[in-house]
Amino acid sequence: RYMESQAYKILLVDDEYLLGEVLVQALREEGIDAHFVDSVSAAIQRLDDAPFDLVVSDIYMPNQTGNDFFRYAREHYPDLPIIFITGNPNVEMAVDLLKQGAYDYLAKPFMVMELVDKIHQVIGKARKRRQEQSLMADMKQILQQRFSELRIYQDIFESKNEGLLILDTEGLVVKVNPGFVRMSGLSEAELVNRSLDALCERLHPALDFATITEVLREKGQWKRELTIPRGDGDSWVGNFSFFPVQDERGKTFSYSAIVNDVTDFRSVEKALITSLEQTNLAQEAIIFGLARLAEFRDQETGYHLERIRTYCRELAIAMSQHPRYEEQITDKFIDYLYRTAPLHDIGKVGIPDNILLKKGPLTPDEYTIMKTHTLIGYQTLKSIREQYGEMEFITMGMDIAYAHHERYDGKGYPRGLSGEAIPLPAQIVAVADVYDALTSERAYKKAFSHDVSLNTMKLERGKHFDPLLLDIFLSLADRVNAIRADFQKRGTPRSRPVATPESP
Repeated sequence: RYMESQAYKILLVDDEYLLGEVLVQALREEGIDAHFVDSVSAAIQRLDDAPFDLVVSDIYMPNQTGNDFFRYAREHYPDLPIIFITGNPNVEMAVDLLKQGAYDYLAKPFMVMELVDKIHQVIGKARKRRQEQSLMADMKQILQQRFSELRIYQDIFESKNEGLLILDTEGLVVKVNPGFVRMSGLSEAELVNRSLDALCERLHPALDFATITEVLREKGQWKRELTIPRGDGDSWVGNFSFFPVQDERGKTFSYSAIVNDVTDFRSVEKALITSLEQTNLAQEAIIFGLARLAEFRDQETGYHLERIRTYCRELAIAMSQHPRYEEQITDKFIDYLYRTAPLHDIGKVGIPDNILLKKGPLTPDEYTIMKTHTLIGYQTLKSIREQYGEMEFITMGMDIAYAHHERYDGKGYPRGLSGEAIPLPAQIVAVADVYDALTSERAYKKAFSHDVSLNTMKLERGKHFDPLLLDIFLSLADRVNAIRADFQKRGTPRSRPVATPESP
């Protein structure tokens, strides 16, 4: 009769054990999954152990009554429907239970089918009530969301800090707030009832409605930062964010744009960037000045430091395109390398003149002293870092000063590093420094030609130089030669003192 009742699971609570067992058997024959307990405490335990669709409970029982059970169920399982049965009917009590939330009341004696019908009615009523409660909760949530959205839009509409545009589906501006009027310099009358495309001429060409809606369909949002002229000849920078406004079915019925005026922020940002650039220039001037101290004493060919840093930059840029180096050699790495490469021989300020300026070959002891310029340079830059704090370009300068005379095969100095244990900036400077030394005139030798210098360096592939690094340098041969020739045309810098045997 009630095939759908097989899903029902009910709990019978009655102190009459025989009646309970009879009702369980009868209800199961009707397809209802019935369970029986003969006390309130047992009923509470069963509810806590597993869910039930309905409870049928006697009112008058020893120790604890149906009222006791009802209070517990209402507190812990407020949506659980309960039918009360009793052999001592009391209309006032029945009405009171119904007022408190009981679903129905049945007086003993009763027919089994009467109870079955009552169970179906109550469960149907309970399910309908739950559906209504769920619907009410959903409606409440939607209303709260709408009120929240309305409050947000109201705040933005009243705000003079944020701009708001509302457009219909055809791109016509239907509403603007005071904030956007202030930003744009246009009156409300000049904005409302005008298409966004018509306003492009007054605002910005990027505010093309067809393009914006196409992006919104693909990504759900359109964001751009635009610099827009004002009528007074000035301009302002606006951060535009367009969104579709949709109903509960997901259909777009309008578009909104929130606009933030970031003009002041961009002005401050520009000023900070300018200040940082000036600071970087000052740092570079100091670094170059320190490096000049060593160069002036060593009396090397003019523009030595400029050539070294330029060779290093070209080599690093080419290396950054190779998979082996692409992660390590970033734009920042190249910038720091260009600024710190001139520091490679800063330690020569600590080498005595009789060794540094000697025209003939150095003795073994003199050569040992000359090699200490790497340690002197490292310690000099380290003391600067310890005094003024961690600075990435100073750290790179320390690596260069200390390791630019190391060799790939481990036969260099001062530590005998080999392979990738040699800091990469020092390896790059080593290649540039050797090429410059070969192609420049010194007191003890004539300048070698570009081709002779490259052939000499090729003999050191895998010995003095990392094979791949040298190969990349050789691939830049024409570019390197052009840089060398360009500096050669400039001659000796005027600021450079001319060394003579009488110079102190």
